[in-house]
Amino acid sequence: MTIQIEGFGLAGACLALALAHRGAKVFVHDDGLGGSTRVAAGLVNPVAGKNFQPSWRINDFWPEALRFYESLDVSLFKPMPIFRKWLSDQAKFEKKEALVRPWVESISAEGVFWRGGGWLDTSRFLEQARQALLALGVRFEQGSCEVKISCTGARGLMKDDAKGLSHRCAKGEMLKVRITDWQQENILTGGGWLIPIGQHEYRVGATYDWDGFERGPTSEGREKVVAILEGFTRKPFEIVDHVSGVRPIVRRSQPVLFQRKPKEWIFNGLGSKGVIYAPGTARRLADHLLEGKLLDSELEWTG
Repeated sequence: MTIQIEGFGLAGACLALALAHRGAKVFVHDDGLGGSTRVAAGLVNPVAGKNFQPSWRINDFWPEALRFYESLDVSLFKPMPIFRKWLSDQAKFEKKEALVRPWVESISAEGVFWRGGGWLDTSRFLEQARQALLALGVRFEQGSCEVKISCTGARGLMKDDAKGLSHRCAKGEMLKVRITDWQQENILTGGGWLIPIGQHEYRVGATYDWDGFERGPTSEGREKVVAILEGFTRKPFEIVDHVSGVRPIVRRSQPVLFQRKPKEWIFNGLGSKGVIYAPGTARRLADHLLEGKLLDSELEWTG
């Protein structure tokens, strides 16, 4: 089978690898932007949000995803404890404690440590995926194909590629900062997040804005992220980089597979948790296209 993939962020890269490893002839059309993947934090947080909700079907998707990344390069994913500080919400956690117990490392008066977290170097993942695909004979160009699959993230959703699939795309801004006299070795969350990335540098984010997608990084966004940083530390810092991206969010922040036409598919909706869901969703679509297996009903959107 010959397949054309449009887009080369997390969705497009994982799908191209899943198909090419199974013998499909794959073409990838890449505009070089990589969507939100190139600027993503790559955070894997098993319990996220204000309501202490375990990430959707994390036990199904994350073990497969971790094996996938490690098969490409064992250094792509950085396991790291996550400390979630209390925000006047400890009582809410206590109501959910039985549900989230598998991910609790320890609890203190200041917050809770989650196990099983870390971050993926998403930019380097795309570089490694490209090299692996070239070695498998994948061509990064438009080609004659039997099946076309759109993996165009927020841009595709905002163009209404999937007619009738409503979206809640959200712009996020993030800073990379250098703090030379601070040795923080855990990911911090609660009112935002902070990820140690080495050499006294940290990624900090992120904002959620539902308009102004085309404006790129803004001074307002920078101020919001600085406020997040100051919620974690008052140490002096230097801003190294300031980036923005648009998260492709649909339904309940779950990935979506949609057959638009008999030979056209859409793979979208990875949102802010694409690192967890991209490999498993890609594998399920490859199983369907190449072996005729039924799709996971919770991933398929029928319009």
